[in-house]
Amino acid sequence: MPQEPSTDMSAYLQVNENLKELFPQLPRALKVAATYMLEHPGDIATLSMRQVAANAGVSLPNFARLAKALGYEKYSELREVYRKQVQQNDISEYHLRAENLQKSGGDQAAREVWEAFKSSTIDNLTAIFDSIDPDYFASVAKVLNDSRQIYVVGMQASASFSSYAHYIGGMASGKFRLVRGEGGVFADPIADIGTGDAVIAISQQPCARAAIELAMIARERGAKVVAITDSPASPMALEADYVLLGPNRSPLFFESYLGTTALIEALVGFFTIGQSSRTVERIERIEADRLRMNEYWKNKKV
Repeated sequence: MPQEPSTDMSAYLQVNENLKELFPQLPRALKVAATYMLEHPGDIATLSMRQVAANAGVSLPNFARLAKALGYEKYSELREVYRKQVQQNDISEYHLRAENLQKSGGDQAAREVWEAFKSSTIDNLTAIFDSIDPDYFASVAKVLNDSRQIYVVGMQASASFSSYAHYIGGMASGKFRLVRGEGGVFADPIADIGTGDAVIAISQQPCARAAIELAMIARERGAKVVAITDSPASPMALEADYVLLGPNRSPLFFESYLGTTALIEALVGFFTIGQSSRTVERIERIEADRLRMNEYWKNKKV
């Protein structure tokens, strides 16, 4: 079973849950502040309120007001929750986490890191299977089955995973469209998106701005957004119709994408179950074309 979160971790998760619940009714300035907190938790932990407000582009009192809305008398109390998370390596301040990792050093530490990595990997995957109802997963797959086109979005670290989703999904159906910001152009690939379409949006905190904005545009035009992300309070989850959570805890300086990979593979698998027999014919045709094009390595010496 996944390990129970520490008291500090529970406080941090509760803040994120409360932000998600409060978000729809917050005034515009507080929404900006809340979004910044969700996307830049490391800044909340390490920078002064004045610096955070300047970075977010809102006036200083907005963060104090948001802290009160979250149940804290002072902003400093809220900041302490985030500060403890940095110390526990639970926030994506990569340089701080890399520094802590390097300080461990030595052969014994290497074994300890390996065991910690093993434990976190097992816990992440177990959490997915324990928390997601198969019926809910099947309903998400049906949304994809019923869609006209399926756009796959993933930027920065998530780019390779969106490519993987597009690659395996594209074998089962020609409906998959990969959205990439080639040449800095993000909007053009979704120019025709609308009602009847679906988006698979892959993003972990800190979420890429372009991925969030693409999800927002898709929903505004009537498309259904399926988010694969790491927290129900992530900015991507806030913009999604359906959320698949892949915990990403890791003792290393970067987050794990093993859970994300498992969710992608399961989602495409469930999608394929709902497709017609033409899917098998399509995969057979693709395999034949690959062989004809000599795409696979063959050891000529054997």
